[in-house]
Amino acid sequence: MVRFLLKYYVFWVVFSIAAKVIFLVYQWKETATLTGYDYVMLFTKGLRMDLSFGGYVMVLACVIMAIGVFLPPKWLKRVYSVITLILLAISSLIVVGDLELFKNWGYHMDATPLFYLKTPGEAMASTPTWLILALVLLCAVMVGVFYSLYRRWVANSLKPVRKAAWKSVVYLLLGGLMIIPVRGGFNVAPMNVSFVFFNNKNMYANQAAVNPVWNFLYEVAHVNKIKSDFVFMPEDKARQLVDSVYTETGTFPSVLKTDKPNVVVLLLESFTLNAWDAMPNLQAVAKEGIFFSNIYATGNRSDRGILGVISGFPAHPQVSMLKYPNKTYLHPRFPLDFEANGYSTRFYYAGDLNFGGFRSYVTMSFQGSVTENDFSGEAIENRFKWGVHDGYMLDRLYEDLRVAKTPFMYMAFTMSSHEPFVVPMKTKIPGSDTGSKFKNAIAYTDQCLGEFFEKCKKSGIWDNTLFVLIADHGTRHVGNLQPHAPETYRIPMIFTGGAMSVQDSVVNTLGSQTDMVATMLVQLGIDASAYHYSKNLLDPSAVPFAFYAFTNAAAVVTSNGAYIYDLKSKKDIGVNTNPRDEALLKAYLQIVDQDFKGRQ
Repeated sequence: MVRFLLKYYVFWVVFSIAAKVIFLVYQWKETATLTGYDYVMLFTKGLRMDLSFGGYVMVLACVIMAIGVFLPPKWLKRVYSVITLILLAISSLIVVGDLELFKNWGYHMDATPLFYLKTPGEAMASTPTWLILALVLLCAVMVGVFYSLYRRWVANSLKPVRKAAWKSVVYLLLGGLMIIPVRGGFNVAPMNVSFVFFNNKNMYANQAAVNPVWNFLYEVAHVNKIKSDFVFMPEDKARQLVDSVYTETGTFPSVLKTDKPNVVVLLLESFTLNAWDAMPNLQAVAKEGIFFSNIYATGNRSDRGILGVISGFPAHPQVSMLKYPNKTYLHPRFPLDFEANGYSTRFYYAGDLNFGGFRSYVTMSFQGSVTENDFSGEAIENRFKWGVHDGYMLDRLYEDLRVAKTPFMYMAFTMSSHEPFVVPMKTKIPGSDTGSKFKNAIAYTDQCLGEFFEKCKKSGIWDNTLFVLIADHGTRHVGNLQPHAPETYRIPMIFTGGAMSVQDSVVNTLGSQTDMVATMLVQLGIDASAYHYSKNLLDPSAVPFAFYAFTNAAAVVTSNGAYIYDLKSKKDIGVNTNPRDEALLKAYLQIVDQDFKGRQ
């Protein structure tokens, strides 16, 4: 019986590979743009998702086998035959339906077709009858061919067995082992579309690696997270309110010595402003440039923060946008602006790049990346849950900067200040409580940054480089703050380095994490108009405004104070909430939600 189950698993993986071949043939015009390397990578990268899909089927198969131990052999064969036929019909329908939808939409089928089931006539009105018939025939052929393969190659391994309760346990354990392929391995991050992305130029190459059945079922399972519509007022009124906080004169001081400096952006894990006292090295480099003292993170998770920094796009209160690469692909991303202006770009994250959908976003944005797979020796021996510690990552970044082609824009994401807050350093901030452990981890990364900057100064890297430091999000850990409290979202932002012509300057203008990109790009003479939710904080006319979102709630902070709104209770929350900005918050939510969902 174990042999049957293993062959059954291989059967579904083969089905997935065949579906990929059919997809490539059907999209032949796009497929013609692929290189030999693309073909190798889309099959090898895509295999992990194919194995994940097969793992889900195997879980069901193992449960049936565990029960089937107590059934007559003929009944068990019939059950598997019926289940296989049903799964083949559903899977083939998804594969075939995805072919034409992808050709028209440019991305794999999501839950959208389900919304048209009530009006199938209208849904198919634009599809020629002959094409519908051809696709139906292809679906029938797929079912027929693979069902025949199942009967001839797999079903003959289903032999009668003696009834034994212990065998039932074995099959259940085998089903439990399927969690490994289902999750995509032993990664911290579970399987997601990001796992298969590998090409930073050709989006189609990445899409070709995606398993359409896995993708569709994932989208259906998560449809409730994005089905809500935030409609509070007429669209023109909402846009007018949102536009009112992004009005600038376009006149601002230049703070750089050169028009084309090298740029290093450091995204700092959980660096809340509430732990500023644990960052003496950041305080020191802030005095060598500009410290933006009144910045709010746009969300409370890394996947929100990285989108806010790179695309200048606000966090959504109900969904991680990085899980939808077809949408984020259409957002502006500042590494591409640098690349268009002659810069070489690279991203450093010494952990699992599949976490939170990072891989797809990073692959689409940077020319290259460095991950935990690029480290060895002591760095790996001392790694922690999330990857390689910041000291080793910053050492690698420094060595690469020494030989980097100029001009360059390198971005690095630290992680040692992530839970469980265990760092390879003698304790500086004692205490067993979470807040103390967190601040001690912050102190470790700050120490590593201090050593990194010192080496950059001695080697001359500092002299012609703009260093931008900003946190990915804040944290509740310092002060035991409420998740909705504005203080939870306050983060530092620093422009420093030898390329700066201004030192020991503090900008107190209230701003958002999303404002970093416009503030940086305009100093370099790069057009930032595509970043609709980003303003230049060095423009004296910049409107003091920030937006942040967390699970089913959102807030705006203005010169009036904070207004925090709960989407479930439909009431404002917090003790010092400011109802004067209720309309502004609802307008902002409405426009951001429309912008996200409208990108296809």
